[in-house]
Amino acid sequence: MNAIETVKLTKYFGEFCANKDISLTADKGSILSIVGENGAGKTTFVNMLYGLIQPSSGSIKINGQEACLKSPNDAIALGLGMVHQHFKLVPSLRVFENILLADEITKSKYLPLIDFKEERRCIQKLVDDYGFDLDIDARVTNLSVGEKQRVEILKMLYRDVEILILDEPTAVLTPQEVTSLMETMKKLKKMDKTLVLITHKLQEVMEVSDQIAVMRRGELVGSVKPEETDMVRLAQMMVGRDVTLTVANDRSHPLGKKLYQVRNLSMTNANGKKVLDDITFHICEGEILGVAGVEGNGQSELMKVLSGLYIPDSGSISLEGKDITDAWPRDLRHMGVGIIPEDRYDDGLCKSMSITANCICGYHYEPQISYRGFISARKCNAMRDYLINAYDIRVGNVNGTVGQLSGGNAQKVIIGRELDRNPKLILASQPTRGVDIGSIEFIHRQLLNKKKNNIAILLISSDLNEVMSLSDRIIVMHKGRIAGELKASEFDREKIGLLMAGVEPDADSLEEKKIC
Repeated sequence: MNAIETVKLTKYFGEFCANKDISLTADKGSILSIVGENGAGKTTFVNMLYGLIQPSSGSIKINGQEACLKSPNDAIALGLGMVHQHFKLVPSLRVFENILLADEITKSKYLPLIDFKEERRCIQKLVDDYGFDLDIDARVTNLSVGEKQRVEILKMLYRDVEILILDEPTAVLTPQEVTSLMETMKKLKKMDKTLVLITHKLQEVMEVSDQIAVMRRGELVGSVKPEETDMVRLAQMMVGRDVTLTVANDRSHPLGKKLYQVRNLSMTNANGKKVLDDITFHICEGEILGVAGVEGNGQSELMKVLSGLYIPDSGSISLEGKDITDAWPRDLRHMGVGIIPEDRYDDGLCKSMSITANCICGYHYEPQISYRGFISARKCNAMRDYLINAYDIRVGNVNGTVGQLSGGNAQKVIIGRELDRNPKLILASQPTRGVDIGSIEFIHRQLLNKKKNNIAILLISSDLNEVMSLSDRIIVMHKGRIAGELKASEFDREKIGLLMAGVEPDADSLEEKKIC
């Protein structure tokens, strides 16, 4: 029997068609993966399945019965649950309290006092039944990201869902936590649960899926089994052309002198928490230094300090021997620092401004753009047209706003603007986040080309594959500190994963795990 069946499911937002005639099935007790570029329509599709939005036309069937899903409550009542990419947990509450939130067990219907003893017994049995390694009395604020995700899954399983949608479930997990999640998914499948996996990580898709659906520009372009395809062909289906999945650093280019130095950098945030603790590193000319770590371990704060948005409590930053610790972003750019921020719209672009204006932002005072305080429209347009051609920025209307561009093309505006000034140093944080496969390939090539031109690059990324393929060295951050540093010859996913989790790896423990 089909656990899920959609028939010509279509969704319009005004005149824009986000999903068109999506007809798809997921067998009971199987894992269906849905892949596609950013903006392909995956999120719209699963939001319709979960009742968050209603389709313009078409139908949804759950276990053979046509369903009218007006809200997530309707979906859960029909046995369909969803684990969102951004967890919806209360940090101060304990595990069992989060699982039972809004569904508490009381001593009696006449005495609305919570029966904590019965709640613990009930949730402990649930944890044991599914074989989850979880302390039900632990505060959520003290859990790892992987443990929080298991709590989210248990919230749905407690409500007797038979179909579970997982939205980008591995986006913020360490490699070890990813492995654990994959095992959990296989275990749930054996228990006859149906899983719908939304992800852009093709390796994981190939590992766990029974069926893979590929979406492009709001339409279903194909549905294949893992044994019938490979990652290269999946990428081609997603993008509609040939794509190089991994653009690797050959590391044959000799490094130059030390260009950039960070010494003993520390910072406390507004809540009194130490988010950077004695950070020290350097980058040479022609070197890419990667920063790996689970999100939320100080990488964002480090980028904001280095790019002049935050002031550190202590420590120093120098470029070519000159102290630039408290320099503003404008001063940094003037000194030859290119800045690719973590959030393209918060810190890199203004969505309501024109593409032209965004192409010169941060450099509008330079002689090639302005003269005696007057900006030349002709020069701005010339710069915009040059960047569009040189960096393959695909625009519908060159005079439109940057908010009208896709995520990948908006990111290329930043890439082109920051890289084309031929900086001495590039600070790149999450340069390919939310970007389609084709644009990822393009951005990686641009960074490697700059490295060959002796430009120093700091690459902060939550994508471990990206960090390992591009970097010459990697530092790993955990709770605001550098947990370890590795040379290219020492790159190892398991070793880096342990450092990301705050565990000091040793050769014996790694060997034991490999044997097991």
